[in-house]
Amino acid sequence: MSLIFDVAAERDRYQARQLVLERAWNLRLELAPGVVFQPETVESVEDQVLETLWAEGKSLETIDTQEETEIRASFAVLTPRREPGGMSIAATLLLGFPADERGQMLGRLCGLPEQLMLELGSGARVAPEVDQGSASPGDRLPAVLALRYHLPQDEVPVALVSTHEALAGRFEPAGSWAGWIPELPTFHAR
Repeated sequence: MSLIFDVAAERDRYQARQLVLERAWNLRLELAPGVVFQPETVESVEDQVLETLWAEGKSLETIDTQEETEIRASFAVLTPRREPGGMSIAATLLLGFPADERGQMLGRLCGLPEQLMLELGSGARVAPEVDQGSASPGDRLPAVLALRYHLPQDEVPVALVSTHEALAGRFEPAGSWAGWIPELPTFHAR
C-alpha cells in the first residue's frame, strides 16, 4: 500500500483543526498549572471523532458505516443529553505534569474529581459522577478523567467550585458556558 501526501487535504485538516482548538479553548478552565477542566459539547465530541479519524489518515468519507459507528460509540459517554428532570453534561479533567513530578502530583490530587462541583445559577452545587473505568490502581489518579454532571431542569452552570484541599477555589469561565448547554429536544418519558 502506498501513501500519497495530499497537500490540499493536509491544509484543509490543519484549518479545520484550528477551529476545533479554538472552540475547545473558549470553554476550558486552567485550574492550576497542569490541571485543565474541559467542558464537552456536541461539537467537541464530533471534533474528537474527526481528530481520531485524521490521526489514522481517514475521514468520514473514507470509512464504512460500521467503523464510524464504533468510533462514535467510543465518544458517546461525553455527549450532552436530555434526561428526565434535566440535562446531563460532561467534562474532561486533564492532568499533565512533568515526568519527575507526575506521581507525586497525581497522588496529591487524589479525590479531586469528586470535589469539582458545578455552581448553578440558583446557587446550588452539583457533584460529578466520575468515570472510574480509567482509574489507576492504588492511590493515584489517571491523567485523563471523564466527569458527568446532572443538571436540574432550566439550570445552567456559572462556575466550577473545588473543595479539594490542594486546589480549593471558585473558577469562573472567561466568557460564558452557554455553548456547553446544547439545544436538545426535550426528553419525553413513556
